[in-house]
Amino acid sequence: MVDDFTDPQQHRKRTKAHKIRLAREREDISRVLASPEGKRVLWRILDQSKLLAPDMFTGDSTTFHNLGKRDLGLWLYNEIMGSDPKAFLAMMDAQLKEQLDG
Repeated sequence: MVDDFTDPQQHRKRTKAHKIRLAREREDISRVLASPEGKRVLWRILDQSKLLAPDMFTGDSTTFHNLGKRDLGLWLYNEIMGSDPKAFLAMMDAQLKEQLDG
């Protein structure tokens, strides 16, 4: 069957499927954020993406690699913030305490 983007019934069906998928993805992130282990893994991924790094530009093709990593970090950050913004702050707080405790 070919999608008819002018058909209201097909549009409603696609919209409903999209909403269900988004709700499932948010729930998945929420479940990962519910555990300390999940928060630590997500923080490590964010750390590797250099999301919070001040300078990503090297003046050569490494810049493109760095920006690709950062783009993934931004995507993950937005997923976390869309699911549970307080969890991101809790992750930052836990990381800061770990750094201070040595």
